[in-house]
Amino acid sequence: MASERRCVRESMSPLVPRRLSRFGFVLFLCILSGCSRDQEAASREPVATPVIDPQTAGYFNVSVQFSGTPPEPKAIVMRSAPQCAKLHEEPVYDRAVVVQNGRLANAVVWVEAGLEGLSFPPRKEPMVIDQKGCLYTPRVAVVTVGQPVEFRNSDPEPHNVHIKAKANRGANFMLNRTGTSRSVTFTVPEVAVTVGCDVHPWMVAHVVVLPHPFGAVTNGAGSARIGPLPPGEYTVAVWHEVFGKREQRVRLEPRAEASVEFHFGDG
Repeated sequence: MASERRCVRESMSPLVPRRLSRFGFVLFLCILSGCSRDQEAASREPVATPVIDPQTAGYFNVSVQFSGTPPEPKAIVMRSAPQCAKLHEEPVYDRAVVVQNGRLANAVVWVEAGLEGLSFPPRKEPMVIDQKGCLYTPRVAVVTVGQPVEFRNSDPEPHNVHIKAKANRGANFMLNRTGTSRSVTFTVPEVAVTVGCDVHPWMVAHVVVLPHPFGAVTNGAGSARIGPLPPGEYTVAVWHEVFGKREQRVRLEPRAEASVEFHFGDG
């Protein structure tokens, strides 16, 4: 028995100092077994959020133009829900395509490529999408992965929120009275998540989920500003719920205001 204990001590001697305590030996084995796992986990960790130098940062000024005659807006018929019709004094039209002076509103523009290897924290402030007048407001929204999206019912009419996603998890829940709300978060990028209401089928919204904060929805003048961004080569993309997605490669010079134009329609 003594000889067996001596053999064990001798076999351990190349790896463990002779005066190492039993606790130290256990700790030594834990370090050996955990080292590879720690290295693997570290390799999966994203690069820290970059510090963007305001002295060299620039912006993309994006305009989305529409050539030709836009489709005629369709009136929304609310006869099946007279309580919704009572909320509007004027006729309500579908706003899938909103064109003013040749500019397209409600198009999402964002940086598609050029930020690889960088990690950005999610926006903390919630994006509120309201059910008001039996319509979703806003109709089109941009959020970051992990940002709270608060769906709210401001109507006296019950609504449900039917989230139809491909990359993210879908959901379907009720907001059955005025002032009720519920928040969700999307875990991966997606262009775009569609949101509906099964009670009122004309209600629709679209949520574009990005891995970074460099995206925006074009205003009534068909324009949006993205930045600040470090100088470099980027791919800027646009998406519209009717006309689809387009992109182009653009270089952003230091301290520049780079113009990017997208065209839909006959042109």
